[in-house]
Amino acid sequence: MSRKLALQQYGNRLVNDLQVYLRSLHTHQANNQIVSRARDALLDTLREHFEKEPQSTIQVQLLPEETFINNTLLPIAMQDFARIKELTERLRGMGVGELVFNASLTKEGLSMFAKAVYDCMHSRQQLEERSFTGIQALELEYSSSGSSERDAHQVVVWLFAGLLDGLDGLKDLVEDDHVPTMVPFMRHTRLLVDLTAERGVVMRHLCLAPVEDVEKSDVHRVAARTFLVVQVAYANGLDRATLMALGLASILDLVTNGTEPDEVLSKVVPYSTLSDLAPKVMMLLRDLELVRRGKHASRKAQLLYLVDELVSVIHRATPPSLDDVQSHLNAVSGVESVVLESVLGWLGDTPVGAVAHSHSKGRVLLFDHGKDGETLRCREIYDDGLGAPQPLLDVDESKPIVFEGRVDFPFEEDDDWE
Repeated sequence: MSRKLALQQYGNRLVNDLQVYLRSLHTHQANNQIVSRARDALLDTLREHFEKEPQSTIQVQLLPEETFINNTLLPIAMQDFARIKELTERLRGMGVGELVFNASLTKEGLSMFAKAVYDCMHSRQQLEERSFTGIQALELEYSSSGSSERDAHQVVVWLFAGLLDGLDGLKDLVEDDHVPTMVPFMRHTRLLVDLTAERGVVMRHLCLAPVEDVEKSDVHRVAARTFLVVQVAYANGLDRATLMALGLASILDLVTNGTEPDEVLSKVVPYSTLSDLAPKVMMLLRDLELVRRGKHASRKAQLLYLVDELVSVIHRATPPSLDDVQSHLNAVSGVESVVLESVLGWLGDTPVGAVAHSHSKGRVLLFDHGKDGETLRCREIYDDGLGAPQPLLDVDESKPIVFEGRVDFPFEEDDDWE
């Protein structure tokens, strides 16, 4: 069993024990026997980890649509989703989005935490005490305001990695003739749509950087296309339901790609967990196959097709220049000019996530457009990392802009951002 799979299985057990423990406080006080049994079961599960790795910590991140352990997405089964949602909402109602455990954890520490949760639960107040023996109860927000910037950046990174894992699982299930549930992908796409407006810059860096793991290039391409098509569609004012449908169609294209247009609907009909989005997703997938065959189709399907071409050319073995990318997109057939212009306009003449040259700074990563949305900023590229974000006023247009960005930089607080 891989280390990641073992962590995911352990994480599901841990989150289940945590949910049972905190749920028991809804009707019982912290010193009740039922609560104590649930506490002891949770403590045993936590100690199981710390006996093997006493110097480590366990971080459980609870977002409205996703759950992570140590930055790894947990594949929550459909039958467990309601329980985890209840746990997440209960804790977030107290201002808690992340729990961090370490090896100093004790029975008394868990009881103190339970008492604080009990008091909040029955007074409908925020948790005031944040540290207990071996436990930290932290906020975790993904709005782009104030101190939550760092959290928002990390959540996008988790979301991209989680989609890669989910796509691997989807491919394996379909190859084994199973009909997978789309509920995790529905949740994933909702969170993606929520974050697109605020953290689009991070998404661009993730999606436009070269692929490092060649063996995962196919699922990486689908993940990048999914993130980018939602971004481009959002930038062009499409509604939330359409953003969701485009994201889900991009994901399911991993399964339907190459299917004859007339057969797409019958292939997707068994995916009943698409709920009321099913008709939109089905028509997008059918139309996408029509575009691939040079036939007339909806503009939304043309957009998905053109973004697929964008991802394909950017992730060539040799990083392309902006001129290469623009020439490639202009040569794509079956796409109306309005769709082409929407993608080229979103990409821009100085694409965030690409590498350019500055007369004064040398090679720089095009980083963002500042808080005002208009001031192009860059980070100088050094052998050991990147410089701080700063305005870029002297792009050397005699040298090509190349898609060889990087994502191995941390989010850093920036006074200019305030």
